[in-house]
Amino acid sequence: IQLMPEEQQTLTDAGITVNEDGQTVMAFTKLMSEPGEIEIVYGENRFLWAHGNDATLAHHGNNRAAFSLDLAAAGAAVAEEEVTDPTDPSVEVEEDSVNVPDAIQDPSGGQDCTVNFCDNELTTGFLQKYRINVPDGQDPETCDGCTIDMELIYDGEAWVSIGFSLNGRMIGSEAVIGIPGSTTLKYNLNGYTDNLVQPMPQEQQTLTDASTVFQNGQTIMKFTKLMKEPGEVEILFGDNDFLWAHGSAPALTYHASRSAFVLNLSSGAAQEVTAPNKGLWLAHGVILFLAWGVFVPFAVQASLLRKLLPEGGIWFQIHRGLNT
Repeated sequence: IQLMPEEQQTLTDAGITVNEDGQTVMAFTKLMSEPGEIEIVYGENRFLWAHGNDATLAHHGNNRAAFSLDLAAAGAAVAEEEVTDPTDPSVEVEEDSVNVPDAIQDPSGGQDCTVNFCDNELTTGFLQKYRINVPDGQDPETCDGCTIDMELIYDGEAWVSIGFSLNGRMIGSEAVIGIPGSTTLKYNLNGYTDNLVQPMPQEQQTLTDASTVFQNGQTIMKFTKLMKEPGEVEILFGDNDFLWAHGSAPALTYHASRSAFVLNLSSGAAQEVTAPNKGLWLAHGVILFLAWGVFVPFAVQASLLRKLLPEGGIWFQIHRGLNT
């Protein structure tokens, strides 16, 4: 991430301050059309926002998103759905009066998700629809043989996926991945590279009515999956850790966008989640870099170049100090 050349620094009235309410306020005036730069149009624009955790320019973590804004439509914007903070005392949270529901309810429309498909917007232009199938004589909480019908609808042509996780992380999770005009299969997510995302063995490919097609400008993946399968992540009647992702083309390559979220199939309530202990992971990475990227190489050089250092064992003290 580099500054543009000085001749492109054309902003006017630009400033950033922290006001008395503790808010960071950035203001500027920019030409909408500038040579060699992305034009801001009097219509729909695709914007990105991000912020850090302090006043130092560093990685944004999960504090970023893309959104569309139509400047010609009185500021009509389409962005990621806001998640209500359950700890906010100003927000009233109604308690469920039914402990064991007879049906799965979609809070947005009061639908029975065992009869009708319930919707969950994953992100702008990416919709999840699901329906729970409960066999006759079974209870949704405990039934064996329950299945889930799922549809993913993405605005564009690309591979799409929905993942099932125990902890909201990719590695060790499982997913259904659909490639338009090709396959819709169950995968093991063993790592972040393409060669570590592999289809499950043939005996575990138990999806039914599975397909992924591109039609009318949308990629649509459909499948029916058993909620409980031996040796696989179980899909529960309550809270589930799901992962979603999509590519930028029909070929299965690194994802263009992805996220983890929790979806309660008994209420339809969904909430995006972030990686736990992110600060500890960052500290671990920094210390790891310093140890193996700085101290150890210098320790080795102190030994190799000992003849260039003053006599008296100084090289050994440097070597030992950097290694410990």
